[in-house]
Amino acid sequence: MLHQSISPDACMLDDATISIRHLLDAGFRWAGRWETPDGATIARCFEVDSKPGVYAYAVNGMVTYVGSAQRGLHNRLRSYEISKTKRTAMRIRREILASLALGNAVDVYLLPAPPALRWNGLPVDLIAGIEDGLIRAINPPWNIRGSRRTAGFASNS
Repeated sequence: MLHQSISPDACMLDDATISIRHLLDAGFRWAGRWETPDGATIARCFEVDSKPGVYAYAVNGMVTYVGSAQRGLHNRLRSYEISKTKRTAMRIRREILASLALGNAVDVYLLPAPPALRWNGLPVDLIAGIEDGLIRAINPPWNIRGSRRTAGFASNS
């Protein structure tokens, strides 16, 4: 059973409120950066656990994408490198490549799955809840689910 109370104000966050520091304080860890060896592909230059979790990409210190990996972080992040059929993976790979082409670093932050939780006898999916909560609070430019904005953020600021 959940014993932590959450005030309504605690849910009223925006992109000015949630920063990389907030993610780190909440248990995310910096894993590394995406790189491009040839300008056409991306490569992970960091190790990733195979356990489920939540991940975030940041460009110039701004969270640009939040995702979850129910079947494991390693496989999910690998899909951004190699997938030729998953639309989201291909779209995000294009965003990463566009940012790298502008000379921006694309940092990767990971949050391992929190322990299983039940609320009033019902299972609670914390991975999906954290992902959804962050997307709603931050509205990252590369997340288009439920967003009115279109993809295409690759700022060189």
